[in-house]
Amino acid sequence: MAKDTAVKSTRRVYTPHRAGIPNLREYFKELWARLDFAKEMSDTNIRAGNTNTFLGQAWLVLNPLLLAAVYFLLVMIIGGGARIDPNTGIARADFPQIASGLFLFFLISGIVQACATSVTNAGSLILNMNFPKQLLIFANTYLALRRFVPTMIVYAVIHIVFRKPIGLPLVWIPVIVALAALIGLGLGSIIATWHVYFRDTANFLPYIIRIWLYASPVLYSGEQFLATGIGKVTGEWILLNPVFGLLGAWSDILHGEWPTWYYLAAAAGWALLLSVGGVLYFISRERDFAVRL
Repeated sequence: MAKDTAVKSTRRVYTPHRAGIPNLREYFKELWARLDFAKEMSDTNIRAGNTNTFLGQAWLVLNPLLLAAVYFLLVMIIGGGARIDPNTGIARADFPQIASGLFLFFLISGIVQACATSVTNAGSLILNMNFPKQLLIFANTYLALRRFVPTMIVYAVIHIVFRKPIGLPLVWIPVIVALAALIGLGLGSIIATWHVYFRDTANFLPYIIRIWLYASPVLYSGEQFLATGIGKVTGEWILLNPVFGLLGAWSDILHGEWPTWYYLAAAAGWALLLSVGGVLYFISRERDFAVRL
């Protein structure tokens, strides 16, 4: 006579709520266990976007590179702000600054834009699977970092061709890139949450990012801005722009100088505040996503 065996199963019931932080130790333990899921999702997005092909990789580089050339023409030559090389008579000294600034800014804005619709686009997945939704943000951050690598290879060529300094300050590059990724991840978590409740958020985002670009030291240095009339009025309050200190430190490093301490402190402060605050805000709302989708 066969014996009946009882199979024990664990059932989780999630109910919608306004806000609440789950057990973070268990949440991040599960998140860590499923990081491969985020990597596979990132690989899928790369294949879907054809960015694993030569032409796809080339466009990742050509797009910001062409924009850098256009902005260099408008800001530095037509605007009369170009520095003329006395040996060649060519206004070219600040092109590497514009190119490098655009590359780093596009890393941050790329993370934010990709994360903005990550939850709403994964509606079927969220409704049919139980997993930490923060994986969606991690997957898009990892994807943006992978797309950033080819642009840095191209910038390395620009750096050498334009004879920019090569020295010990360049060891700060991984730190600045990591801080940029944390800022993007934090902002992406916040925007992704807003987009669940207000579906027009993603439509306004490109305009906000364009204004953000002009208000950040990408087309000019932080020192140049602070020397203007507007800069003198705002003073150090301009560091309330989350990327101002980051881009200022980035410019210092690529010019062969050690990063200014208050630029670095501002960048680290914003990275910590946005990454921790943004992630916790996202987690506190994620159990409500299935009801809103």
